[in-house]
Amino acid sequence: MSRLLINVGNSRTVAVLADRRGEVTREVLVRPTPSTEMEAEALAMRLAAERPSDLDVGVASVVPLVTTALGLLVPDMQVVDHSCHMPFDVTLEQPETVGADRWCNVAAAVDAGFDEALIVDAGTATTIDVLSGGVFVGGLIAPGMAFAAQALQESGARLWKVPFEAVDLRPGRHTEEALQIGAFHVGVHGVLGTVAGLLMQYPGARVVLTGGLGHFLRCSGWALEPQWTFRGLTRLLNG
Repeated sequence: MSRLLINVGNSRTVAVLADRRGEVTREVLVRPTPSTEMEAEALAMRLAAERPSDLDVGVASVVPLVTTALGLLVPDMQVVDHSCHMPFDVTLEQPETVGADRWCNVAAAVDAGFDEALIVDAGTATTIDVLSGGVFVGGLIAPGMAFAAQALQESGARLWKVPFEAVDLRPGRHTEEALQIGAFHVGVHGVLGTVAGLLMQYPGARVVLTGGLGHFLRCSGWALEPQWTFRGLTRLLNG
């Protein structure tokens, strides 16, 4: 039996069909995450229409507007939050403030058999969550690599908008080139340096990369897992 799994992120919403083990069988929808009630209702209607009547629905959402709209049309959906049964111990002081995607990412690490892991989710925000001795001990949240570059370009009076994409490391010969090179390399190496620092504290940790920009961070021995959050969502739904 399949499930409809929905991951509502800050920038985009992804819905997939997955089996009971969390293996994605088909991508159903990828859309920018709504920012208005009307847009949220339209997305919810689309997802409700994609759901066969007998299909379970699981949701990991960091956008309450969309969660509410989905709940009106799919009242029997299962929503991940801090109240779920977690397959790991937690030492966080305010678990209710932790995003659903982060719970899912740590749950996926446990599902993979890891007791020690650093999960790097690179998207609108960059989050790095730490599983140590089977305990979710906390994490880091920073502006996403592309988001930080965009914010700089939008705030500067004489700065260009440039794409966030891989470029060679070299001095830029003009402002646009300097922006593009700086945004990419300072963004990427800032995350890599932070992970390297955490690995000194947690030397046995496995590093997992996920999120839309995770592929820019690939290093030998680090796992790139685009569907990692869905794997963790499935683990939490299964209890």
